[in-house]
Amino acid sequence: MRIDLHCDGVETAPGLRDYVAQRMRASIGRFRDHIQWARVKVADVNGAEGGADKRCVVQLRLRNLPDVVFAITQLDVRAAVDEAADRVARVLAQRVRRHQRGPAMAAIPA
Repeated sequence: MRIDLHCDGVETAPGLRDYVAQRMRASIGRFRDHIQWARVKVADVNGAEGGADKRCVVQLRLRNLPDVVFAITQLDVRAAVDEAADRVARVLAQRVRRHQRGPAMAAIPA
């Protein structure tokens, strides 16, 4: 599985790429066979204005399931990446569990 990182207006601090890859791989963990690739984009959305302006956008291309796409905004890049990684784990667990259950069973009269 490939993880692409794109930075837009955010200085790539030493180790940021490794940090993102490590957090995402840990979150994906047991679901990696369900994922073709992951794209993570970190951006400074407010520029010099300040505020909660570091955004982490995650896109996961899944096998035989709809893509997962969401954005997290925080004060700090690593905080945004951490929250995004936590969400990745939750969303993947839900999607895979739903997919494995299959269509809902119709009620069977007693």
